[in-house]
Amino acid sequence: MKTFLKIVSLGKDYKLWMLFAVLLGFITVGSGIGLMMTSSYLIAKAAIQTPIYQLQVAIVGVRFFGIARGVFRYLERYISHKITFKLLAKFRVWFYKSLIPLVPSKTIDYSSGDLLTRSIEDIESLEHIFVRVISPPFILVLTCGFMFVLLNQFSITYALIFLAIFLSSAIGIPILTYLLSSKLGKKIIVLRTELKNIAIDGMYGLSELIIYQEIKNWKQKFIDKQNELLKAEYKMNLIKGLHESLTGLAMNLTVAALLFVSIPDVTRGLLDGVYLAVITIGIMASYEIVFQIPLAFQYLSKSIEAGSRLLEITEQKAEITNNLVHGDVNFDGYDLKVHNVSFSYDGKAETLENISFEVKENQILAIVGASGAGKSTLVNILTRLWSYNKGEISIGGISYSQLSSEKIREIISVVPQKTHLFAGTIKENLLIANENASDEEMYNVLEQVDLKNMILNLPEKLNTHIGEFGKKLSGGEIKRLAIARSLLRNTPILIFDEATSHLDNLTEGLILSTIKRNSHGKRIIFITHRLTRMDMFDQILVFQNGRIVERGSSFYLTENGKYYPKLIRAQTQTLEAI
Repeated sequence: MKTFLKIVSLGKDYKLWMLFAVLLGFITVGSGIGLMMTSSYLIAKAAIQTPIYQLQVAIVGVRFFGIARGVFRYLERYISHKITFKLLAKFRVWFYKSLIPLVPSKTIDYSSGDLLTRSIEDIESLEHIFVRVISPPFILVLTCGFMFVLLNQFSITYALIFLAIFLSSAIGIPILTYLLSSKLGKKIIVLRTELKNIAIDGMYGLSELIIYQEIKNWKQKFIDKQNELLKAEYKMNLIKGLHESLTGLAMNLTVAALLFVSIPDVTRGLLDGVYLAVITIGIMASYEIVFQIPLAFQYLSKSIEAGSRLLEITEQKAEITNNLVHGDVNFDGYDLKVHNVSFSYDGKAETLENISFEVKENQILAIVGASGAGKSTLVNILTRLWSYNKGEISIGGISYSQLSSEKIREIISVVPQKTHLFAGTIKENLLIANENASDEEMYNVLEQVDLKNMILNLPEKLNTHIGEFGKKLSGGEIKRLAIARSLLRNTPILIFDEATSHLDNLTEGLILSTIKRNSHGKRIIFITHRLTRMDMFDQILVFQNGRIVERGSSFYLTENGKYYPKLIRAQTQTLEAI
């Protein structure tokens, strides 16, 4: 229930609208009861040939309640759905705001399918939280009070009998429904997540499944999980049918009980026989709201499970806080200084240990080392995706601890090791870096990475769609487009993380020349395991096991280094083996 209250508290800004919707819902149910009772009165009176003039009030009442029920039903649905859409928007913004700082975190460990399910289906599961879960119980209480007052006009006995059976059915049946469906509701949400994970993994790895002839096994796994989900949903529908049957039984029991005590009153002349129909039909009409209560408990179990899964994400603490300086900052240049920085994933073994270096204007720094040496970890720290444990990093003399992540990323551009291109056009992917860039500026950076002529030969040129993840481009073209995007951003600090991997030697040389030409007025960090044209770098840092073991120019390290010559020899031996 704590989860439910936390989710509901997000909608406190709309509490007045919620109360208004509940009131409209009660008036709608009340109008329905009024319509059925006045109609039954009119028919019963007409059956005993009552003069027409004595029925005028009843006729007006039927017309009034008929119109009122339609009008108030429309208003109630309009307001309720408006609240629902506003709540969904609030839930989405709340979830995404919490998720964005966590996604780059080294601690978050959720599959893409799981996150997709939480961000779409779990949030959409909460769309019923007002209309189906919160509103019906309040309308039920108001309806119960209204009927008690009406029946009390005939006899307090009628009112008490109605109250006892009505409340028993309105409480007992939903509790039974909740007990039967709570675990099932959780199971359905989990099964949907697992099914989506299987589907997404299969789509991403379709080539491998075909190559290794595993399509049949994957399809069977998908079908088995789908059948398990369908079976659970079938059981949930059976529970829904059960609560509808039990509610109908309770309604008939209430009618029978009231007839049992009221018929003797008719025979004794204490009650006009016409009102037997009025009371009976009124009770049946009042059960309209009771039919919604068990359903509310079904949705409650789903809402609690969905809310728990969302809170599991949102209650995690982000490593990076953004309540720091993100406006105008007076930097004394943009030189990057790293001093004795250490980093650990688990707080014990250090992945980076006492890393220190400085990159000044017009300098190009290379970081080399074997895989797992900590090079990419350093990139995540410099871009403030992760927070370092010890040491200090500063830009232009201002500490990272005083700068927001947004401000740091306005200064630093990165070509990541794993490039992501969005499903859109070449132009749209470039404009991500600089939304105000002109076509001329885009062609300029594309020329620098040797893509301009290729794109000019395309029918749609910059407006060419590149497919999901850029699958219409080759691996080298994807990497070059990512480099062009970073150049278009034109920040004072550029970081290239394995930017020339998957490129042929000719294109790699072209990219390195482009980086050299664009180094004026910038500070460039080039991370690589391919030791090509190392003489162009002002300084080289050799990483091993998270530490800088050597530093200097290529010439100095070749002559005096211990680890650097080993890297060169290892690369040469690999090329000779090929």
